[in-house]
Amino acid sequence: MIVEELRRAEPKDGTSWREADGLNYVRAEDIASILASSRGQIIDVVAETYDAFYHQEAINPDTYSLRFPQKANSRINALPSYIGRDIDLAGLKWVASFPDNVARNRQRASALIVVNSFETGYPLAVLDGTAISSARTVASAALAARRLVPSRETDELTFYGAGVINRDLLAYLQADGWRFDHVTICDPVSASAEAFSQHCTLRGMSAQIGEAPRRCDSGLMAFATSALEPWYDHPFHADQTVLHMSLRDVVPERLKAPVFNVVDDVNHALKANTSLHLLQQMQGHVENVANFAAIAPGARRPEGPVVVSAFGMGILDLAVAHFVLNAAQDRGTLCRIDGLLPEFSRW
Repeated sequence: MIVEELRRAEPKDGTSWREADGLNYVRAEDIASILASSRGQIIDVVAETYDAFYHQEAINPDTYSLRFPQKANSRINALPSYIGRDIDLAGLKWVASFPDNVARNRQRASALIVVNSFETGYPLAVLDGTAISSARTVASAALAARRLVPSRETDELTFYGAGVINRDLLAYLQADGWRFDHVTICDPVSASAEAFSQHCTLRGMSAQIGEAPRRCDSGLMAFATSALEPWYDHPFHADQTVLHMSLRDVVPERLKAPVFNVVDDVNHALKANTSLHLLQQMQGHVENVANFAAIAPGARRPEGPVVVSAFGMGILDLAVAHFVLNAAQDRGTLCRIDGLLPEFSRW
């Protein structure tokens, strides 16, 4: 009954979601549809958002983490943010990571995103952020891959981790025009690796399953695991591009020069016991690191192997949420929840 009432709340008056009195939302199935049909655009949205941040037109405070002594591998993070320019919105992503879910065939991560008016501070929309969070993570990695390997071609793509993030990364790379001779999947859970292999077959690629701790010589490799401590202890060769999305897989010593490290924001990347943060603690500093501006279009690729360790910024979730809300408005799939918010008039 409640679902039927919400479905009838689809706005018919043409009022923009930014001006509506009720709280806006988009059904999860519609969010998934918008993201799946807009992967190239989402990569561009991420690029524009980074540019706004590097020009001091966006605010991205520290991530705030709620941790549990009785569940050391789990956490819920709060990522507040603000973006100016033509977006001009504030927001918050509240995202949980519970790796034990995987054993029950549930997704490790879940999230909600709240979007607020910068004019009044009032909430304008609430969205499921699970797919959006994955999309902005892999779009950031795909953006780095696009800029570091302009040909968008590699002999082999190796995935460490056979979960949702790497599955989505594969889709984004394909949508961005990448070509791979073959794919290797490494995951300690054989059932997950096999499922990913079958997924690759459905997407028209041959895939093999490799041993998780093995050295990788692929031109492009991607880490998306739930590791809490570094474990990958192999050198990278000069032409490798490493998309280190899970941040804590690579042993810190392997990130020393001649490796060049690319991050979204240096201050964020050197926190929370990421591999780069551990390297800073060991050395007292990290010199071979720069943000995405160092690999802007037209820039020469840094010498040596490049490891991309984007920490994950709340501004990206907000920017993608903004894109989704506009697309839902255009498609007629935007919904409103009337009566959830109080009367805002003071008298």
